[in-house]
Order: sequence, then C-alpha cells, then structure tokens
Amino acid sequence: MLSFKFARARRLSTTNQVTHHELTCYTFPGLFETEGVRIPGTECDYQFSRSSNRPTHGRLYSPRYPSIYPNNVRCSYHFHARPKDRVKVVFEEVSLQKGDISCLRRADIIKVFDGKDTNAPAIAMLCNELTGFEVLSTGPSLLLQFTANSASPGQGFAATYHFQPPPDSTAADSDRLLKLSFGKAFESLGPEVSATSKCRLLTISN
Repeated sequence: MLSFKFARARRLSTTNQVTHHELTCYTFPGLFETEGVRIPGTECDYQFSRSSNRPTHGRLYSPRYPSIYPNNVRCSYHFHARPKDRVKVVFEEVSLQKGDISCLRRADIIKVFDGKDTNAPAIAMLCNELTGFEVLSTGPSLLLQFTANSASPGQGFAATYHFQPPPDSTAADSDRLLKLSFGKAFESLGPEVSATSKCRLLTISN
C-alpha cells in the first residue's frame, strides 16, 4: 500500500504563532503489495506456491517500496512450484546501498538460492543498482533473501516471479507468444541467469 501524508499549519497574522495543525493521509491500496502469503509472526517473509487456485505469476517488493526500506531487516521470499516446474524471478529494479566494494562485503544485499533454504547453491548475489536481471531455478524451489543493515538504505527492489512448466511444445508456443506480445521490451529485460551458469557472483559498481 502506497501512503502519502501532508501536514499543514495555520498561523496568526499578528503573532505568527501556529494556531491549528492538520494532517491529511492518502492511501492507495493494491499498489506495491507483494503478491504472496505472508508467514505468520514475521514482518516480511512470504510464501509463493503454485497450485490450481493460485496464479502462475505475480509481483514482489522490498519493505516500504518505493520508499526507503528500513535498516536491520531480513526478508525471505520462498517459492514452491510444482515438481517439474521451475521458478523465474525478474528484478525490474534494484536500488540498494551505493558503493564500489564487492557484494560479499555489502551490508545491503539480495541473495538467491537454487533450493528451499540457504543450504542450496547461491546462484546470484545482487547489490548497488541494476535493472532487468533474471534468475532461473533448476528445480521447483527458490529462495530469495533480502538483508539490509546499512546506515544509508536505498529504495529497495521491485521484481516479478513466474512458475514455468517443463519445456514442451505448449510451453514453447506460450514463450513465443509472450515474446511477440512484448517485442523488444521483453528482450531488454536482461540476460537470464540459471543455476547452471558459470558466473555466480554479480558485483555492481558506480
């Protein structure tokens, strides 16, 4: 939910003193809400499961996006597809703590694991700022972990997720239709990164 708050003060023309204070709030429900099921007892841990009554795609965000995310927070996004499906996450925008050091030493970082927990292989480590970055699991489970501990947090991230069926003629036809629909906008999302890729660490510098 996106919220705006406006404060207004009224002053006396003779004494220049504040006589009245008004606070107006505007909220826009449905905007920038993570489309998963929040795990009870947590602030920002979510489950995304593929089932007959749930969509095959959706959106996810860092806390308070597009405002500045809080510090000292760790959010986990758990994806569980059907046994033969795969999970693709497209980071449309990432804006974290700025700097030129390795992602391994960053206080604000996004880690993606090719499995259900942090014991699985890490297939991506994202920091600083980037757009249009994709990750693809080798199996039905994927874990995205967002950690923020810096004193200078950024805007956070906005991403989409897709549960992809096994590669067959139907899936191939659907993929062709998707590319025809989006054209160059779809192709410009960025390179795909899977768990079989040789490069497993991404460092972004200013």
